[in-house]
Amino acid sequence: MFELDYNGSKIKVQEHTIASTTVFRIAFPDSRKPLVVTSATHSNYTDFWTSVPEGRQKEAEEIGALISEHLNKKS
Repeated sequence: MFELDYNGSKIKVQEHTIASTTVFRIAFPDSRKPLVVTSATHSNYTDFWTSVPEGRQKEAEEIGALISEHLNKKS
């Protein structure tokens, strides 16, 4: 688990692997429900972040970018 700064608060991110797919569960410090995001690939082979289930795309893209940045710094 790791923490990230998001919109002025700390979010907790847990990495999980489900059937060879990596997903990230995000817990917010306020009353928002947890969010699950994963990286996917468009038919034109460009990657993007999406929420599971769909419906929170804006948060998924914003937090996904933060996760990518964090993981790139780690390696």
